[in-house]
Amino acid sequence: MTSEPSPLLPLVDTHCHLDDVSFNGDLADVLQESRDAGVPAWIIVGFAPDRWDAAISMARETPGMGHILGVHPGHVEEWNDETRESLVGALVGSRARAVGEIGLDFYRASAAYDIQRRALVEQIHIARELDLPVVFHMRNAEAQMLETLEREHLLPRMVFHSYDGTDRLTRFINDSGAVVGVGGLATRQKSATLREQLRKIPLSSMILETDAPYLVPARQKVRRNTPAHLRVVADFLADHLGVAIEDIARETTSTAESVFGKLRP
Repeated sequence: MTSEPSPLLPLVDTHCHLDDVSFNGDLADVLQESRDAGVPAWIIVGFAPDRWDAAISMARETPGMGHILGVHPGHVEEWNDETRESLVGALVGSRARAVGEIGLDFYRASAAYDIQRRALVEQIHIARELDLPVVFHMRNAEAQMLETLEREHLLPRMVFHSYDGTDRLTRFINDSGAVVGVGGLATRQKSATLREQLRKIPLSSMILETDAPYLVPARQKVRRNTPAHLRVVADFLADHLGVAIEDIARETTSTAESVFGKLRP
């Protein structure tokens, strides 16, 4: 007589955009599919002022969902004293889990470095004042990001969303106790260098994310990413690191809860 395999521990999708228009017609089905896949908890990202209310409302209405709020580098032209005041009010009033996603982007974002840096630094200071973690977006900007962070005397808990750094940033992450988000990008054939870096980071410093509807994992037939695909990422990471899938679930969920707090399905 064989025993039934034990169910996998639940996973947390720590970065998704379920308020995106691509989910307008079937969000309830997407969430149920996610629960059925063992992903009953999500962090939704309000990355611009006109997305904050939607993120707050969806998190309030959806058991197991938390939210973060910030101004993405692609929207820093909107950053000013009024926006800063509004962000602080929204973070406090809605009990947001973190400030984000914020950062530097010299691939898609068009704003000059000084403008991006000002918004980034001021949002880091907000996070520090409110005792909240920060979630960083960084693209083609590693040197500038490190220069900015190394100037700060006191940093909040840091999450590097969709991690894709070099040895230098990996050392900074390990030395500072920061956390990296691992998602579909790591599964792609072109991401060999990223996979090498992940071997240098402790599993206890990793969390899982989808960035849904973006960054669908490799070899998926559908092009819209959903939180259910987090199982694909977890399986990939277990195979890549040579550890049991149960360890991936346990460690990444524990770290997600230590950063964002517990989410109640």
